[in-house]
Amino acid sequence: MAAAGCSSTSSLSAAHLSAVSPSAHQSVAASSAPSAAPRLTVAQARSEYEKISAPFNAAVATVNADAKKGVTWSTFHGDLLNAVATNKTWAQQVKARRWPASVQPLVDTMLKNEVPAEVSCDQKMADSGSLQGAASVFNDDADCKDSPATADKIRTILGLPATIS
Repeated sequence: MAAAGCSSTSSLSAAHLSAVSPSAHQSVAASSAPSAAPRLTVAQARSEYEKISAPFNAAVATVNADAKKGVTWSTFHGDLLNAVATNKTWAQQVKARRWPASVQPLVDTMLKNEVPAEVSCDQKMADSGSLQGAASVFNDDADCKDSPATADKIRTILGLPATIS
């Protein structure tokens, strides 16, 4: 379950990560939810979504803080890789739940389209080898042009605040 763009070698912006939908491409079946599990109520879904999202939100906050502080490549690289891993774990956990009918199609869309793009963007930034390379990836790669719109719709239905920035 990330600010607007990267600007220089010392100040990368990682807002694309803040969408808790908040990251390498992975395929998702038409419906990600296990068919045998009972659907969560909206109240249960709200609690589960918050619990599942907490580690990814923390990873995103770290990367965003890195971008604002202008940390070293080594620090930013490690934090990007942590965000990638945390996003993948988040996606697996979200996929394992059977969400309320009003949320499930949005979750499926997010897992199929937005999350893989985010993972790919972050992985390409991590693979770029430098802060400047990461900035170039962020500014130029189509996978880095994500939007938290679907995640925000889910969060609205569940009575949660919009994604972190």
